[in-house]
Amino acid sequence: MNTDIWTSLDKVDQKIIDILNKNARTPSKEIAAEIKKEGHDVSDRTIRKRIERLEKSGIIKGYKAVLSDIAGVVESEAVFLKLKVTRSRESLQELIKEFVSALPNHLFVATLEGEWNMMIVMKVEDSNKNSTSRLVEKFSEHIIDYRVSNFQIKDVNILNMSLLLL
Repeated sequence: MNTDIWTSLDKVDQKIIDILNKNARTPSKEIAAEIKKEGHDVSDRTIRKRIERLEKSGIIKGYKAVLSDIAGVVESEAVFLKLKVTRSRESLQELIKEFVSALPNHLFVATLEGEWNMMIVMKVEDSNKNSTSRLVEKFSEHIIDYRVSNFQIKDVNILNMSLLLL
């Protein structure tokens, strides 16, 4: 998406996006009331029109259901891989993607440019705690180095996550 579109948003549009990002089901009347508290004179009809414009311009690409764990926190790990330099690196990366995609706890796999060649993010579950070791063991002859970073996902900015797909 063109960055000029994002920089051209006024404070009202930015606040609308912020509110919808927290809860995409927020009624326009409630959004208008929140924005009025910040000194902007807007009606719920104005909010509906602005949302419609943001959708048509492609700034808001859609709305998704975000499911959470019962505990509200998702334990995850990111695995960074540095692969040996070979002519067949792309086919190796495809094999790794296929292997990871078959794991029930994978969230995403990305190929990278720079120090690391791949990043794999997986949800950590009791029954799948050895997913990383299985991955490293299976492709050990092709891996120079790897790092595992554990983290907790507490909140996801779903509107910005769509930028990963561009």
